[in-house]
Amino acid sequence: MRAIVTGLNGTVAPVVSELLGRNGHTVVGWQRSAVPTDDETAILKFLEAYNPDWFFHIATGSPAWAELIAKCCAQKKIKLLYTSSVSVFAASQTGPFSITAVPRPEDDYGRYKLHCEELIKQHKPDAIITRLGWQIGDSPGSNNMIDYIHKQVKEKGQIEASSNWFPACAFLEDTADALYRLMTKYPGGLYQLDGNPGLSFYEIVNHLNNLHGGVWRVVSADVPVINNRMMENCISLDSITNRFQGCA
Repeated sequence: MRAIVTGLNGTVAPVVSELLGRNGHTVVGWQRSAVPTDDETAILKFLEAYNPDWFFHIATGSPAWAELIAKCCAQKKIKLLYTSSVSVFAASQTGPFSITAVPRPEDDYGRYKLHCEELIKQHKPDAIITRLGWQIGDSPGSNNMIDYIHKQVKEKGQIEASSNWFPACAFLEDTADALYRLMTKYPGGLYQLDGNPGLSFYEIVNHLNNLHGGVWRVVSADVPVINNRMMENCISLDSITNRFQGCA
């Protein structure tokens, strides 16, 4: 199969691309310098040139870009997967959120992601829309939990982690595997991918500290008080605890 993937300079897309390659699929990255995101004719020509079976829209970009991708994929009958975010739910909402929970975003990023979801559903009702939590990589350098921890330790000499924050999160490799399974085996619809079975941020950071040699000073905090975990009954995502076993 041939897949177009946006966001190859980001966090999730490179891991998805590597997984696709390992499984024998051809990956074509979207180069914004070559294919303008606001030119429907150019996008259609791009799709016609590569004739993809799948389209993974993982990059951050304007709602208008997401809308054009959905319109063009619908016209060319290309299976589309879009990665949204748990941020469509406000911090004031209390999870874990079911697939039928109504998002009420209170910040610009959450409103942006929800708007993209709505535009994609409008123009391509059979698209796969996946809400992701905070991704856990294995090193700093991209927008993931490990990078955040390293920055906090570098700045403050320690990481303050709330025992009252239960974040939606997953290891990058597990997210990529779930996105691949959704594309290859599942119909269109809304899916939520969360690997946290109920651990607080403080517990997660301590487990990660053990995995990374115990080099961080971890301090328990009381704030923020947030539960933005998500639930999904249609597709399983490996629990983050599977990678913590033997490291307690």
